[in-house]
Amino acid sequence: MSTTPSSPLSPSPASTPEAAPRKRRPPRRVQVTRVQTLSPLMRRITLQGAELEGFEVNDPACYMKLIFPEPGQTEPERPLPDGPRPKSMRTYTPLAVRAGVHEVDVDFVLHGDGPASTWAAQAQPGQVLFLMGPGPGYKVQLDAPSHFLIGDDSALPAFETILASLPAGAQAKVLVEVVDAAEERALQSPAKVTAQWVARGTDNTQAGQALEAALRQAGAPAADARIYLACEAAAMRRIRQLLIEELGVDRSRIVGRGYWKLGTVNHPDHDYGED
Repeated sequence: MSTTPSSPLSPSPASTPEAAPRKRRPPRRVQVTRVQTLSPLMRRITLQGAELEGFEVNDPACYMKLIFPEPGQTEPERPLPDGPRPKSMRTYTPLAVRAGVHEVDVDFVLHGDGPASTWAAQAQPGQVLFLMGPGPGYKVQLDAPSHFLIGDDSALPAFETILASLPAGAQAKVLVEVVDAAEERALQSPAKVTAQWVARGTDNTQAGQALEAALRQAGAPAADARIYLACEAAAMRRIRQLLIEELGVDRSRIVGRGYWKLGTVNHPDHDYGED
């Protein structure tokens, strides 16, 4: 993240109070109850547990942390409030939350590397994870007539929660990059949705290139569109720059999120691309 240079009115470093450490939410023990195949590379896994009491999601595209077992463990250790950060912890979007039965659905992309993808590929009912969160989400401008969601398969869960929150009178355009056509599926919303799917192939080093090409071909988005852009971090920055500098979109209409980064094992959940 970038830093802002001090102005003459800014307090000196010596007089600036240290920021209080962010308080961790207590971990919640959950078990797998269902595993559903949405596409060859996407699994929807339902997690349930009495410790989900009070788990509330107020905004779409919010996030939570899932803690996975380390090699040799049948379930992960419960993190301590003052203990080290768990090694196998990843960020995901909570989908449907059914408070009455203490359940939450989570979608996993099986990208073939990392503890989360490896775990999801073999997930079975009864297996245990720990869950922390939720964190803040996307403040949807519900009175905006037009919405444009741009991203790769990692953003599909967030897109689904945004689409579900839109009013019936809205227009929503979705541009999604996936491995191939087998990953395409229906996207539900009260709004009128137009979806375009583009294929990048199996080479993740090409992330975002199909999105950029499709966006250039489509031209400038609707002048009143609110844009949510979420994909590989470097691609997100390139596409954000394309929207602003080439397609004339005001930066205030764009919310960017770097959901993952090539070559980075555990990309932070606060990459907004504004650096």
